[in-house]
Amino acid sequence: MTYHLKDAPQRSYSEVDQDTWRRLCARQLALVEGHLPALYQEGLARLELPLDHLPVQEVMSERLHQLTGWRLSNAQDEYLGHLDWFIHLSQQHFPVTDYIRKPEHLEFTPLPDLFHEYFGHLAWMTLPRYNEVVNRFTRHFLAAETKAERDAIADLWWFSIEFGLVREDGEIKPFGAGILSSPGEFQHAMQSPELHRPFSQEGASAAQARPYAFHEQYFVLDGFEQLEAMTANW
Repeated sequence: MTYHLKDAPQRSYSEVDQDTWRRLCARQLALVEGHLPALYQEGLARLELPLDHLPVQEVMSERLHQLTGWRLSNAQDEYLGHLDWFIHLSQQHFPVTDYIRKPEHLEFTPLPDLFHEYFGHLAWMTLPRYNEVVNRFTRHFLAAETKAERDAIADLWWFSIEFGLVREDGEIKPFGAGILSSPGEFQHAMQSPELHRPFSQEGASAAQARPYAFHEQYFVLDGFEQLEAMTANW
């Protein structure tokens, strides 16, 4: 099955948009300094993300393709459903929005924006080891036979890839793109140990996602290896 997002050029940006990007980069890098997983740091270096101006999708897509064979697709400002999302991933197309949050929403935005996609997701997506886990999620979702099975897999993705934490060298660190790219959610997650739960397939697949507010619980992976082991047979 071949499935494509609309063939739309990336929108143009105002100086306010460019300034929002620069402020977000500076704000989040200062917050996460000393708390980033080693694999994420490796991926961020490989990505070569510009910090002084908004990324150009075509340039970043070519960079990702050279590194991994994946490309970016323009989702514009749409919030893709689970099925659309995983169909794109099955073609090694990572959908990215071209929307940048408003300056007044610097700390938290309910809709995924450019900063969420590029700073939160794409550093990870430069790593073949990480992409193999993405491929396993995708195969497992598309092979699921019932809505209940698909929803459970989507929730596992949500509480690991999007909003998971990870224990590394005895320290709990941000893992999910939604935590890595949100100054507000990062502080909420890291400063609220009473909300932390050991990651389990049963727990994460039954938890309540909160796309429009800070989460009330976060699941802590015992290293990236736990996610690899969980998905090994998918």
